[in-house]
Amino acid sequence: MESIGNNISVSLPGQIAAAAKGEAPSAAGMEELGTEFESVFLSMLMKEMRNSLEDGLFGGDGSDSFGGMFDQFIGQHLAQSKAIGVSDLLVQQYSKTQAAESHEQSPGVSFSA
Repeated sequence: MESIGNNISVSLPGQIAAAAKGEAPSAAGMEELGTEFESVFLSMLMKEMRNSLEDGLFGGDGSDSFGGMFDQFIGQHLAQSKAIGVSDLLVQQYSKTQAAESHEQSPGVSFSA
């Protein structure tokens, strides 16, 4: 659990928690991080879409509990199937950033005329 202040703690998924601590992820870790991010994003999107319904998706008193589980499941499933491709875009951007940083850190050869 990560403390976010004032005695409030949240449990973050694996690679998201590592990134929050400032640890640089590997390429495989970045792919997992992208999938986790996409899962959370899609779960929140599903929640907001479900909240726009008047009676809820499942109806009755348990609608909120079942709806939350449904949102999380659908978000994870869509992220694993790479339905919208957010994780792929994050990996591409990360690899571009890593390439640019390694290019800047490598010693350059200067020529003078």
